[in-house]
Amino acid sequence: MDKNIIICDDHTLFLNGLSEILNKFLGHYSVVTFNDSQSCKTHIQQNKVDVFICDLNIDNVDGFVLIQELKYALKDTKIIILTAYYEDFLIKKAQKFGIDAFLKKETPIEELIDVIESEKNTPFYTNKNKIKTINEFDSKDESTVNKFRLSKQEKQIIKFIVEGKTSKEIATLLFITKNTVDTHRKNIGRKLEIKNNSSLIKFANENNIFS
Repeated sequence: MDKNIIICDDHTLFLNGLSEILNKFLGHYSVVTFNDSQSCKTHIQQNKVDVFICDLNIDNVDGFVLIQELKYALKDTKIIILTAYYEDFLIKKAQKFGIDAFLKKETPIEELIDVIESEKNTPFYTNKNKIKTINEFDSKDESTVNKFRLSKQEKQIIKFIVEGKTSKEIATLLFITKNTVDTHRKNIGRKLEIKNNSSLIKFANENNIFS
């Protein structure tokens, strides 16, 4: 029976291009793609997966969170993170989580194929020639980057936003009103000069504010 590869990435052009390339070079694998986290999660819970390739941000859901939620279903699966966020602390986090490889999206196809076809029990792998990316938030006020001026509850709310939860769900979890959550979200956006969830997730990942 052919092995299978599941890819989860909400950038449709990248997803389709990667699928075509893998189908061309890895004909002995079947490739299934998902551009939303929930459909991907449901599929993995119901099917055996040989290789799982996952982005770090899928429709505002943290890839690490998705992988942890599927930890049991993926226990025999080779897990590869393929991302544009190529920071030291993310690589260390992936290794700590037992992920098999952490690759940047500009990885040559030959290198990706080598990783896919390597044995499951091979040592953790990351790109040979690591390129340090520039943190686009470095230009912010230093005290904001270092301290963030965030309260404990604001950090909790950011964590839940990264996990993909709505304001109503966050309010229930924190035993506060939805209006209070919305006010916190506005304050977080003002403090960090961030206007949308995607930027907030990127900020949380790049600055590791939950460590």
